[in-house]
Amino acid sequence: MTATSNLRKAAEPALWLIGLLVVWELVVRLTGTPKYILPAPSIFLWTMIENAPQLAYQGALTTRLILYGFFAGAVPGVALGYLIARFRICQQLLYPIVVFIQGLPKITLAPLMLVWFGFADFPKILLTALITFFPVMVDSVAGFRSIDPRKYYLAKCTGASWLQTFFKIELPSAAPNIFSGLRISIVVAVTVVIVVEWLNSKNGLGYLVLRAMDSKDTPMIFATLVVGSLIGVALSWAVSAVERWAVPQRGPQGRH
Repeated sequence: MTATSNLRKAAEPALWLIGLLVVWELVVRLTGTPKYILPAPSIFLWTMIENAPQLAYQGALTTRLILYGFFAGAVPGVALGYLIARFRICQQLLYPIVVFIQGLPKITLAPLMLVWFGFADFPKILLTALITFFPVMVDSVAGFRSIDPRKYYLAKCTGASWLQTFFKIELPSAAPNIFSGLRISIVVAVTVVIVVEWLNSKNGLGYLVLRAMDSKDTPMIFATLVVGSLIGVALSWAVSAVERWAVPQRGPQGRH
């Protein structure tokens, strides 16, 4: 892919976003909508500039929790996905338990975790891990099950150990599916952490939203949500960059 096509690919969503903001600005100005109901983009973007140090600091705290929760859910998700795909007894014993836990309304567990753990970071990380775990596990199962059986025969003929088979054959073959789950989970993790901070926190972007709601500062709410969206985009790009490095043979046309 040439530099021109890369630039065009990045410019298209940016132009759509700019166009949306322009239309939004015009509609709000022409209709005279009060800013406490729907602020114009120029208002909440200026609010972002005015409160940049605070938003950056609280955004960094939120990002830290996102990464902790993401890795705490992703690593067990890949491991359990491998066990379920390779061993029938794990599928029979563990998969129903995982599905049952996935069916629980996890966001409603936040008040209960507040009672158990207080305002510490652990309940936020745990809840994020529980929610991000399932997509990674499901895609990992699909990835490990899609491996060509002939590769196992080849590994056996060459006398490869279990570790050699896993790192040279199984993990690279399942990597495209695993990264598909990781891309979904990292975006979900951003939403979960902000929501949990809103319910149970004394800092972070969710806490800023709660404070802005109490003071009816709608521009600050929008500014905070924009920062959260930017964090989600940045982390999603980071996962995609790692995927391009880890699975170079997949190529641009192989990604969804």
